Amino acid sequence: MGRIDLHMHSNASDGTFAPDVVARMAAERGVAVFALTDHDTLEGIPAARARAETTGGRLVPGVELSVSEENVDVHLLAYGFDETDVTLIAAITRYREGRRERARKILLRLKGLGIRISLDEVEDIARGGALGRPHVAEALLRGGFVETFNEAFQRYLGHHAPAYVTKPRVTLEEASTIVREAGGVTVLAHPGTLNRDHLIPSWARRGLDGIEVWHSKHDPSAIERYRGYAQLHGLLMTGGSDFHGERTPGVAIGSVAVPEDILGPLDEALRARRPVRPGR
Repeated sequence: MGRIDLHMHSNASDGTFAPDVVARMAAERGVAVFALTDHDTLEGIPAARARAETTGGRLVPGVELSVSEENVDVHLLAYGFDETDVTLIAAITRYREGRRERARKILLRLKGLGIRISLDEVEDIARGGALGRPHVAEALLRGGFVETFNEAFQRYLGHHAPAYVTKPRVTLEEASTIVREAGGVTVLAHPGTLNRDHLIPSWARRGLDGIEVWHSKHDPSAIERYRGYAQLHGLLMTGGSDFHGERTPGVAIGSVAVPEDILGPLDEALRARRPVRPGR
């Protein structure tokens, strides 16, 4: 079996390559099972699936959602849901609109700092994708207001920076319930970047299904730590590169060694979770 990568982004959100290109790159990198997990959008999945069908790869439907815990953004990876579920689609549409409103507020704060960037400029950079801070960072870079992408976050867009705006509040319970009722599971994304390990037990009790154990920012000690949390609290284990294309230089598709044996428990959980449909 080939590699596994259950965390990748396309230009449907804040990645730089089109969904079908990401799927093609996955095949070229020897990735047999992958998930496209764009932020607050499902729009890239059909194109990625169509490409995967031509290369013999398996696409797991995915999306990355943001929830608020202790006034910190926590990202949840959702997998295996019914993409036609109307409640899920409505929620993701609502979250996406929240992203656009957040971008508008960020631009107002930048204007107060003497930096004028229009929402049209940012939307042009996003090319129809779900808006995020990386698109604003790109606009800052293009406008000559910063010299590097990272500087945009450090000076203006990162937590505690002057133009930072929190996302609309979504609770873990809300997001996990919507995903569960659509037949999917929710997994805590890159916990090693959060410094919130003490909350994992309560999150497991409140609806979290799994932990992203293997990630490009997890060193061997972090991997063992989160493997332990998963085993202790009966959580699924997943992993992926968190590939964003040119915005994550040094992070390649399939670059994280994700064990093949994670797929059995994940598939079993999805079979148990999928809603029973009339006549089936």
